[in-house]
Amino acid sequence: MATIQKRKWKTKTTFRALVRRKGFKDLHKSFNTRADAQVWARDIERNLDRGISTDYSEALKYMLKDILKRYIKEEKGKHKKGWREEVYRANKLMQDPLCDLNLLQLSTKDLSEYKDRRLEEVSPTTFNKDLSFLKVVVDIAMLDWGINIPFNPCRNVKRLRQPRPRNRRLVDDEQQQLIEACALVNIHGKSNPYIKPMIQFAIETAVRKGELFKIKYNDIDFTKSLLHLYETKNSEDRVIPLSKKAIMILQSMPRRLDGKVFPLTRDTLKSWWYTALRKAKIKDFRWHDLRRVACSRLFEKGLGVEQVQAISGHKDPTILLNTYTKVDPVK
Repeated sequence: MATIQKRKWKTKTTFRALVRRKGFKDLHKSFNTRADAQVWARDIERNLDRGISTDYSEALKYMLKDILKRYIKEEKGKHKKGWREEVYRANKLMQDPLCDLNLLQLSTKDLSEYKDRRLEEVSPTTFNKDLSFLKVVVDIAMLDWGINIPFNPCRNVKRLRQPRPRNRRLVDDEQQQLIEACALVNIHGKSNPYIKPMIQFAIETAVRKGELFKIKYNDIDFTKSLLHLYETKNSEDRVIPLSKKAIMILQSMPRRLDGKVFPLTRDTLKSWWYTALRKAKIKDFRWHDLRRVACSRLFEKGLGVEQVQAISGHKDPTILLNTYTKVDPVK
């Protein structure tokens, strides 16, 4: 039998419903009215009669977009390197009808239908990332926020087979064309003195885009030709050797009061990068492909796997060899 307890506070009165049943854990919840407490208690008792001891009523109040908004608002993934990407992914997901379902309704069928819609716009790799992100958010709702559902349906959806890794690198005279385009390109009548040295430095060192933005002159040991990289993608600091050309690039950069070597934002770099590619008439080439160019050339210089791995920051040599290496057999 359920017990309804009236509780008076300074500013309001609430009603606490308590359901006790032998062999089951005590269940209780507070409501603003006695009627709501009685309705909840009757539902719980009916579930207990059927052997169901978990209260799923809370899940009916939340749509998938509600927990996505809460995840972003509470910055649950702010500690991750890919936090900005997660915010973008969450906003993209909330535009889909999938997010208009409440958590208790969400099923593998709904996720499969979402997959079909999503694959009309993106690759299997992107869908797999969407699925992994949703799985994390629903798990947090269940474990951290106490929103009970029978199971996380995202765990029952099979990930798609991903396409073979990209193997694009600069060929023939494409690098020269790209460098020349960087020197000539302008936006609204203005040139950018950083885009050309950033590309050259990335090719020379295999440094990631995010790592480039963080480099300061205090991180550079010009005497020993070393660069200290902090807060990298895999959360490990590393020290890499600098070639003579890399040192020359750094020494040619104008000094700034904030100490940054490449003081551009991601959006600014993106704009100049694609403008330079159009100017050079280079197709199907991404900034991250510069890492493949750099790693491949390190191997062509005679460096071993462990040496290149230490420079590039790859923990898994398999990824380094399969994804980031395309050696020119002529060299």
